[in-house]
Amino acid sequence: MGKVDLVFSISSSWTMENQQEALKASFPGFVDTLETAFAGFDYHILVPRQYGPPWGIPGCEADCVDTCPTGPEDYPCGAVLEPCDTVKGAGITFSAGWDASNERCDLAGGHRYITAGQPDLTGAFTCVGSVGTSGAGVVAEAAVSALKDEINAPAGCNAGFLREDALLVVVAIDDVWDELSEGTPKDWADALVGAKGGDADAVVLLVIANDIDDPDSLCGYEPGGEHRLRTWTQLLPHSVFGSMCVDSYDGYFADAAAKIKAQCDVFVPQ
Repeated sequence: MGKVDLVFSISSSWTMENQQEALKASFPGFVDTLETAFAGFDYHILVPRQYGPPWGIPGCEADCVDTCPTGPEDYPCGAVLEPCDTVKGAGITFSAGWDASNERCDLAGGHRYITAGQPDLTGAFTCVGSVGTSGAGVVAEAAVSALKDEINAPAGCNAGFLREDALLVVVAIDDVWDELSEGTPKDWADALVGAKGGDADAVVLLVIANDIDDPDSLCGYEPGGEHRLRTWTQLLPHSVFGSMCVDSYDGYFADAAAKIKAQCDVFVPQ
């Protein structure tokens, strides 16, 4: 029935401004493609928190009058945090810092994720997807955290996000290899498949990261250790790995949309 639960795990490292802008620029076309492919496309879209409280709270907030003395001019001095604003894996509705939304995102239904029927879908995603560049990234760990039973339970921060009869799509955007996320690529792959009751055909993964481990790299070849994000994609049967060193992510999202359509055609909820 075109039900898709989408997790966009986005690094907030200080080097991520261009990657975040490319993601937001590609998002409308990605959604248009899915809406064309599915009649009555029914989506949940969640951007999980990477770490703890939004940048500058409580320290900077306590010191600022009209603006934060060491931060952006639009820093939200009067922000009031909700309990889930500090929980790793919880859907972001408020972020603060350089290049962040610096405001509370208005999501329909009071959820910490976007649902079908959200007014101004692109504007809503731009708000939650503007995680800023004042943090760091554990994109795999944050994605896995967003899918845990307790955070999706009725009293959890992401209550109602993960649906048994929906395809799970995870998009991870980082400019490194994610050496900081807890666990191994196999652990992350197992967690995604486990979230769908062991059905690997119910999961699609798109990773966009640097590709310096590839002799044909677009980012410049620098051989080294294991590229954990690339390994993650290799462990899942329906995945796409893309280099961040391109002008547009549209092609990667088109490839991912094709995989989503193919898997929705064969996915049978257990």
